[in-house]
Formats: sequence, C-alpha cells, structure tokens
Amino acid sequence: MTVGLRPFYKYASPEAAVAMLTNGTTRYSTPLVFNDPFDIQAGLHFDFDLLDLHGAVVDRIGELAAAEKQPLVDASNPWGQLVLEARRYFPTHGFNRERWIRLTKSSFANLLSVIQDTQLQYQKHWREVQLPEMRVFCVSEDRDNLLMWAHYAKDHQGAVFELWSLPEEDNPLSVAVPVQYVDRPVPFYTKDQWVDDMVSVRKLDFRSLYRQYACTKSSHWAYEKEWRVWYPFSKTDTYDFSPIRRSELRAVFLGCQSALSLQQTVRELLNKKYPEARLYLARKAESQYELEYADA
Repeated sequence: MTVGLRPFYKYASPEAAVAMLTNGTTRYSTPLVFNDPFDIQAGLHFDFDLLDLHGAVVDRIGELAAAEKQPLVDASNPWGQLVLEARRYFPTHGFNRERWIRLTKSSFANLLSVIQDTQLQYQKHWREVQLPEMRVFCVSEDRDNLLMWAHYAKDHQGAVFELWSLPEEDNPLSVAVPVQYVDRPVPFYTKDQWVDDMVSVRKLDFRSLYRQYACTKSSHWAYEKEWRVWYPFSKTDTYDFSPIRRSELRAVFLGCQSALSLQQTVRELLNKKYPEARLYLARKAESQYELEYADA
C-alpha cells in the first residue's frame, strides 16, 4: 500500500545530521543494532498450551460437520478428509466429541511434533538469516516529542529532518508502514490460526506473519509514533544507505541546545546540496513544556 503525500521526521544526533547531509543519504540498519533488544527480536512463541490444541481441532471439526454450508476444505489433506467424513456421518450419527478425540489421538501426536519442529526451524531462520539481512529505516509522525529529541537527537543538540513521502516519485517513504504497538510480543500464530490450518480451512500465512513481526513493537514505545521502511535479504554488513532526494527533504530543525558550529555546518550543507530546504532553530517555550521554532 502506498502512503499519500505527507511529512515524516527523522531525529538525528549532531554527527548523524552532518553525515546525512554530507553523504546525501539515510541509513537503513539491521534490527540487531537497535536500542530496543525486543524490537523484531522477541516473540514467535506459542501463546497457548499446545496440549489444548487437540481438543480445539476436534471442536472445529464438529463445527464444520454441523455447518449449514459445505466448508471449503482441502480434500487431499488428511484432516480435511476427516472434516468431510464427519459431515457425512453428522445427519445420522451426530458428532461424538470423545469418540473423535480417540480416533485422532495418534495422528495429532505426530502432527504436534511437526508443529513444534516448524516453530524451531522458523525461529532459527529468523535469528540466523532474517535479522542479519533485514534493513529498517525508522521515522516518526511527530516533530516535537521532547523524549525523542533527548534520546535520538543527543539531548536536543542534534536535528530533526523533515522528509516527505512522494508517491508520484515512488520514493522509499511512499511505502512506509506504521508500527503497531502491543502489550505482548507477536506469537507464532494464534490457536485459532493453527486450528484452521490443521483442518485445511485456511493456510498459515507466513508472509503476513513476517510483515506483522517486522512492524510490531512494545506499547512502551507508543510515544514515538513510528513508521518504517524495511526490506529483507541485504548482503551488506549491518547498514545500507539510500539517497535523500532534493524533493523529499523539505526542512531541518536544529535542537535548542545545538552548537553554533553545527548550525553553521548544516546551513552550508543545505545551501550547497538542498537549497530548497528550510532551516529552523528550536527554542524552549517559556510557559509550556514545548519547543518553538524560528528561521535559522
């Protein structure tokens, strides 16, 4: 999905701000160097007791057996075949849950080991391949967050870059996605998702999980109002760099504690490389915990 024309904000330390303007690039990082060790690096667990899965699968078979409409199951799947068999017998025999528990006990035991092995293999692939090769660029909706000015702009000594998504130019920010803030890490699918996959009603969507996991973060960080551009399978070492187009850099906001030397350097670099971009200097408001900006 493409983002409409809109601004995003990138907080930067003095050193990072000068590097961005000198090189004319933004930096995409592997999550392994994030300041939050849980970010894209926690979860993929089972958020239910696996021993409860058997009963849930049998209950689902019973629901599908009694359903008014023929369920769309995979007739080549053994568990899909069980659903169809249960439907054939339902009009005359009903659905005896305990009988179906006994009938499927051995089959489920074998399948359970496959599920556990699938999780372990996915986690291993994620840690050893996906995380090192993924690259992420993080921006915010908010230009004025005092915590982010302190954390990411080195105690208000750095800068904030106003970068725009340009859907007509198909720049990277035009495909940014908002981070979803949650109280618990993303599980390795829910019980209902596993049940529907097992009875072949709906296959597990590994790509969907992949996308969700890459853009989900602890609710502790909700104040950041973060959006991300990310992609997999980079072969570089830790970082990639993407050019900053003249059309997407609209303004730079210098921190209220930025040094005169930084102000002069940024002004010179903007005049040389991004002459259309505006330069502002933040200052502390007297009566509010807020920043005000004036032309620099």
